[in-house]
Amino acid sequence: MCGRYKRKSDKQRIAEMFAVDAGIEESEFEAGEDLRPQSMQPVVFTDERGARRMEVMRWGLAMPDRLLINARAEGIAGSRFWGESFAYGRAIVPGDAVFEWQSVAGGEGDPAPRGRKRPKYEITLKGQEPFGMAAVWRLWKNPKTAQMERSFAILTGEPNETVARIHDRMTTFLEPRDYDEYLATSQRSPVHLLRILPAERMQMRLVEEMPVAVLENQMNLF
Repeated sequence: MCGRYKRKSDKQRIAEMFAVDAGIEESEFEAGEDLRPQSMQPVVFTDERGARRMEVMRWGLAMPDRLLINARAEGIAGSRFWGESFAYGRAIVPGDAVFEWQSVAGGEGDPAPRGRKRPKYEITLKGQEPFGMAAVWRLWKNPKTAQMERSFAILTGEPNETVARIHDRMTTFLEPRDYDEYLATSQRSPVHLLRILPAERMQMRLVEEMPVAVLENQMNLF
């Protein structure tokens, strides 16, 4: 999954890397070392006029019992919930690193004891700052304000051999050469672009270990 990420690139850098030609001046946001679900973050998409637009959207779709921050890449084109968003609301989320916590069992497959620490890893892509995460967006009702707002979810897929050591899901990263096709408003579904990034293209390092109780409190909306 992708539950936290970092973005140090400003809007000028994002506009340059993702060929944005609309919404640059209107988009106001700051860099973040620990970006979390329900925050407002910059997203790149193709608007109704066919322009490549940058806009700040809310990360996650609030359901009565959970918060949808990720969408499974496998079968997304035919998904009853995400299919329309993948057809008409594809987007790219710029980032410079994603964070993943290693699953730690307490023994015999039990969850880790609450006093146990879970290792936190930072994942970056070699030569891609910022990189582009495949995403989808849709209009969604904010339960706190009752207002409709644009909200997004980041796609995840099967992990490569590096990420598989710590987690069974991985952020779906797009190749820069595929940005145009992924955002194009065409009839062809670009599921072929949702590839597993080769392990040699990324770097993963341990950054800290966090007590399970603290992590559960911080991730209770996931």
